[in-house]
Amino acid sequence: MTEKKDDLKREKWSKFCPKCGKQTDEFFDSMCKDCFKQGITLLAPERLVSVSVCPHCGGFFKGKERTSIEPAVETAVRKAIRKKYGAETPVEIAGLSVELAENKRSAHVSITVKAEISGVDIEETGVFTAALKRAICDRCSRIAGGYYAAIVQIRAEVRIPTDKELALAENIAHASLGESDFVSKERMLKEGLDIYVSSAEYGRRISRTVVKELGGSFSENKKLYGRKDGRDIYRVTFLVRLPGFKQGEVVKIGNKKILVEKVIERKGIEGVDLNTDEPVFVSKKEMMMAKILNPKY
Repeated sequence: MTEKKDDLKREKWSKFCPKCGKQTDEFFDSMCKDCFKQGITLLAPERLVSVSVCPHCGGFFKGKERTSIEPAVETAVRKAIRKKYGAETPVEIAGLSVELAENKRSAHVSITVKAEISGVDIEETGVFTAALKRAICDRCSRIAGGYYAAIVQIRAEVRIPTDKELALAENIAHASLGESDFVSKERMLKEGLDIYVSSAEYGRRISRTVVKELGGSFSENKKLYGRKDGRDIYRVTFLVRLPGFKQGEVVKIGNKKILVEKVIERKGIEGVDLNTDEPVFVSKKEMMMAKILNPKY
């Protein structure tokens, strides 16, 4: 009889979920675990993705930062969940797949996310279509406007660079492109090549690589171009000087082919005319018209 009274007493004071009426000793936001989980929504597809696609280069951007849809979705999901349930909420992207539409105006997204809310593990899967905004990126806008921040000038010491040297310098410029770099234009001059590029850092990278591959040296000079947001804006000119003629090289001046035997600094070269076997001297001024016949590059 005493045990029955105790059981009735315990039943009288037992706790029940106010939503479903289930008896429970654990409450989460005044509900049982199942009812609490039913009230949690981790995904809100209509607010998830804000990504732009550039119609010129096809790149994806969030604001001005180049990105792709996958990390943009992941970042947006984590941000939305933590804004709603607390900044320290553990969030895991358990699965994500994105399929772009052919016109790149939308993307089909499938995502599974896990989070721990008030000590309860929640998992949710969502499938939705994300609209993509079309907007010209800063890089393409600058290219279209002919923007440049630096010029790389390819020259040679007391001579004109060979076509092969200029072609290699041009290849180096395009092989050195970073994600945000671009070449605005190239100008072929009688004394060499000018390459207009998007940043001083990019121009410096080209100059260093050309010198490493072809020898010589480079210098840089910056000139004040204007001001933006209270800061001085400079344009930088990089002058790359390839080596002059060397002993053992064969050069052509007019109809003469000359084997270089001695380089006299700041004066010229001494050599042998291969057509007549006669010794010749070529002044520094005449050397500007000479071309190497047996260049390494």
